[in-house]
Formats: sequence, C-alpha cells, structure tokens
Amino acid sequence: MDDNDDAVGALTPHESSLARMALLLLLLGIAGVAAGVSDAAPDGKPAVRRTMSPGERIARELCAACHVVASDQEFAPLLDRPAPSFREIANRPESSRSTLEHFIGTTHWDVDSIPMKMPNPSLTPDQTGAVVQYIMSLREPAKGVR
Repeated sequence: MDDNDDAVGALTPHESSLARMALLLLLLGIAGVAAGVSDAAPDGKPAVRRTMSPGERIARELCAACHVVASDQEFAPLLDRPAPSFREIANRPESSRSTLEHFIGTTHWDVDSIPMKMPNPSLTPDQTGAVVQYIMSLREPAKGVR
C-alpha cells in the first residue's frame, strides 16, 4: 500500500462535517418518528393550525427575543428581565395605533443609551403597521363592555 492508497475514499474536513450533519439530521428525524411526533392533537385528531397575521409573524421572528409576543411562542425571551409583553403593552391606557407606531419607529438603542432602549427593528411602514395591528388585537375589552 502506498501513500496514495490512503487518500482514496478519504473525506475532506468540509465533506466530513457535511456527512456528520446529514447523519445527525437523519437520526433526529428517526427519533422524531419513533417518539410519535406528528401534526395530531393529543386526542389523535389532526391538529388545527390557525393562520397567523403578518404582524404576529413579524413579531415572532423579530420581537420574541425580548418580549413575550404570544402565549404559545416557542422560546422565552432571552433577557433576564424581559421587556413588557405585547399583551401588557396593548392594555396600557396610553397605547394607541399612533403611539405604538411612533415608539417602534423612533425609540432605539445606541451605544450612548442608558438605560438601554429597544433596538431598531428596521421595519418598513407597512410592517410597523402590521405589528401595531397585532399588538392592538391583544387589547382586552374595557371592563363593563361586552
């Protein structure tokens, strides 16, 4: 056997990493099937998937790292002391479409801001409007009003 025989069939470090990743994904998929992961509800009936509004989708993608944007969001906020939940914000007496649009569009952190403010989400006006509409949809009816 000469030195060239050892190289036949050998994977480069990049190919080896890809092969390990593919194996991991395959094993996770098999484990999911073995665990009975499915789209079925606990009673065995198909789960009902609700349609998310554009604002909720944006909030889950961009805002959930700091805020509780939905009671069923996948992960808790990363902050030790999370920012106010969207439900709390929606139910503040001073919260309105215009105050929220102004806040989202202008209240941003920079290196000189202490205490730290919200980072700039870099949303378009339409995206900001969609997030504000979602937040305001979480507002509870006024007490005594049905």
